Amino acid sequence: MLGNAARRTPVDPTLEVVYTQAGSAAPIVNVAGPRGNGHRRVRTTLERDGKPIAALMHDPSLLRDPDRLRSAVDAAWLAIDNERLRAELRDHLQDVKASRTRIVEAADRERRRIERNLHDGAQQRLVGLALTLGLAGRGELDPAVAALLDDALDELHVAIEELRGLARGVHPAIVTDVGLGGALESLAERPGVPVDLQLDVPARLPDRVEVAAYYLVAEALANTNKHARTDRVSVRAALTDGVLKVSVSDEGRGGAVAVPGSGLEGLADRMSALGGQLVVDSPPGRGTIVSADLPLELPRLDRRPQRSLAAMKWIGWEYYEIPAELYPQVTFDDNLNHAKASMLCAGGNALLTERQRNWHLGYRAACGDAEHVLEAVRGYDDSDRIEDIVGLPSMRVTLRSVTHVAIRMLSADGPLTAQEEERVHEGARRMGVTREIVDRVKQIVVDEAALRRRRYELISGPMFLRNASGEVSLPGTE
Repeated sequence: MLGNAARRTPVDPTLEVVYTQAGSAAPIVNVAGPRGNGHRRVRTTLERDGKPIAALMHDPSLLRDPDRLRSAVDAAWLAIDNERLRAELRDHLQDVKASRTRIVEAADRERRRIERNLHDGAQQRLVGLALTLGLAGRGELDPAVAALLDDALDELHVAIEELRGLARGVHPAIVTDVGLGGALESLAERPGVPVDLQLDVPARLPDRVEVAAYYLVAEALANTNKHARTDRVSVRAALTDGVLKVSVSDEGRGGAVAVPGSGLEGLADRMSALGGQLVVDSPPGRGTIVSADLPLELPRLDRRPQRSLAAMKWIGWEYYEIPAELYPQVTFDDNLNHAKASMLCAGGNALLTERQRNWHLGYRAACGDAEHVLEAVRGYDDSDRIEDIVGLPSMRVTLRSVTHVAIRMLSADGPLTAQEEERVHEGARRMGVTREIVDRVKQIVVDEAALRRRRYELISGPMFLRNASGEVSLPGTE
């Protein structure tokens, strides 16, 4: 925590760094006041580029010692910058994890395409050629020619089987066709060490999970047949609480390790990319257990994607000049609550015109909101009380912003009507925003509209041509 880092400075053991809470992911709630022993602290604001970023809560005695106060401020900035770097590192790590998953899924799609091309292309042509050679061998032929045809036909069948094996190695089409259960049964029926197969997978699973489990069992069974020197191997696959648990165990000689470049190392990378972990328990002389737990759902990122965060920062700066350091605090749930409050302040989604709804959806999309937020905004049924929404800790500092978005939304199809203005005043009253503030925010919206018209006249207007009737047409259409 930032406060803990800052308190390590010797200038004041009660020193604490606080942020203005702009969202439910804020690291520290901004609370000032008397300590437990009645000792009161004072606040020194920390600014960057003229904008308040955080504040120091400290003993009043620091104000009488500029050097100590400067040391405290330096320590606070160090703590803030360290926290920012840690947050960036966490974001990068999550991006890497998401990228690894996308790479695995893309590779599987490409493998599936190659397998299908081999099956429908080269393999089918070879099968057709085998049929032709078989028909040719039925006639009256010279014995030497007939023998050559038989040899060619045998070699062709071998080539077809090798091609099928290659196609299965590229991508296990059987998993796509019959599911994990049928695919594992097929592996268990192959020649080799007898397999005791136990399945508890009642339905089809995500393709990436089924393919990963298939590869794990196939690789483990291949290693058992090559190295284990055992007369039995057990395969288990069961679905428990949204996690597929897969294991292959034998009582052979053990000693298996995932060396660089081995199939086990490749399996470990695949499992990790899908949110699981490969475990190889293989003590020498005591058998081998290869297992993994594969989540059906990929872990949900606990922060915004970088593109969404960049969009929200741009909108926030353009509209309100909010310091960039505050945006990582804001979650998608915060954005959805803001959208609901804005609609309720405007009188409710049911009273909005189509143009007003479209403006609001466009605004939310420009803020970088996730698709589930946009869907919730589209279908919002006005079932919440605005007092309950703005009473949430993350919403208490957004009341004027909610009012601004409500007025801007209602202005999407022209100046506010008397009824619309009264609806905004009523919604603002229920949030605790005064009529004076509403009128001042409304004037900002009017000024923004005038600025847009000036931009059009100076910048956008000359991009269009008008015909003799005064109608607008794009350049080059006449």
